[in-house]
Amino acid sequence: MFTSFKNHNFISLNSLLSKTAHWFIVALSILLFIYVINSPREKWDMLGYAASAIDLNISDVNFIHNYVYEEFEAYANEADFKELTGEDDYRSTMYKDAEAFYQQIPYYQIRIFFILLILSLTKMGINIFLACHLVSATTTCFGLLAFYYAFKKAIHPIFWLTVPIFFISFNVLIVAQTVTADSLAFFWLGIISWAFMHEKWKTFFFLLVLSILVRTDMILLVALFTGYLLLFRTDLRLFSSICAFFSVGTYFFINNYFENYGWHTLFYFAFVSDMQTTHPVEFLSYKISIEEYLSAVKKTLKLFISDRAVLLFEICVLIQLIILFLSQIKSNLSIRNNFFTLFNNPVFILTIISVCYVLIHYALFPLLQFRFFVGQYMISALGLLSVISKLVEQYTNTSSYNLKEPS
Repeated sequence: MFTSFKNHNFISLNSLLSKTAHWFIVALSILLFIYVINSPREKWDMLGYAASAIDLNISDVNFIHNYVYEEFEAYANEADFKELTGEDDYRSTMYKDAEAFYQQIPYYQIRIFFILLILSLTKMGINIFLACHLVSATTTCFGLLAFYYAFKKAIHPIFWLTVPIFFISFNVLIVAQTVTADSLAFFWLGIISWAFMHEKWKTFFFLLVLSILVRTDMILLVALFTGYLLLFRTDLRLFSSICAFFSVGTYFFINNYFENYGWHTLFYFAFVSDMQTTHPVEFLSYKISIEEYLSAVKKTLKLFISDRAVLLFEICVLIQLIILFLSQIKSNLSIRNNFFTLFNNPVFILTIISVCYVLIHYALFPLLQFRFFVGQYMISALGLLSVISKLVEQYTNTSSYNLKEPS
């Protein structure tokens, strides 16, 4: 009787903790949105996104240039306007040369979902730059909720209180404050993780294909997920193959339709010209040499040991893998069974896919800007909290937090 009473109290406590964690994340998302909207960061990319949205309706070079800069002058304070129109030769040229400005649009327009969201808000009468910030802020906040619902059954409720630490350390807050399609990619990876963790396969494959419309480099994510499923889930091989086929088709369609410049031109812009290519059309036939590629790697490789967000990502992954492998060794299973147990663990798979994504992305485009990888970084932290939760469960011989759902 005493044991029954004790178990009842324990389940009630965990139910309370689950509800507390649930409302904590909801409140955190709301507070985050309020903070971000009231403290935006104005970066030049917002002009490119605004122009891309207008170009979907009116493809007039001079009109787009005049409209974007006039609207920005009316929207921004004097300091921000001066900074984004004359701080360096590139920005000054963009401000003065309509054709040069128009040639930047293909870099942004391939993030079609993000552009369409901005356009829809402007159709409602919202200032285009406020619309840009609203989309970034909203998608980041919903991304936090998506990751919560993806991992809530795997993480002890008390550990959700640590999420703000990771949110700030991984610079997710900055992504929310800045106009960037990476905020939408963060949200998209969150709902993909939810579908994967809960084995909602139709939704999962649908989201994977559509991820190309969020950010075209998410084709790497499609390749990693479908590659894993083709190897380890024979029952999903057909759907995985169809998903890969449509994703590749979507990738080439988007790049061709919006006349994206391609890898060599983008690499030249980012690393050879140091973000100063005012007329990228002139470099469409340029081919990156091995020396130029290695020079770019040499400049950025040190970030793996010096960048705070990257270091925290590496630490989270390393600790998580150590705990998982030690747990497998203690299980007394054969090496083969240990292997298949790990590769049937969705948290482990999400972590491995995140690591592979960062490494492959870096190999193709050796830049470790945090905004590219905030979703992968968040998965590493939540994966770590998940394995620590598992240790707590084993140590206390309880698992009620996995069974109780907040109402």
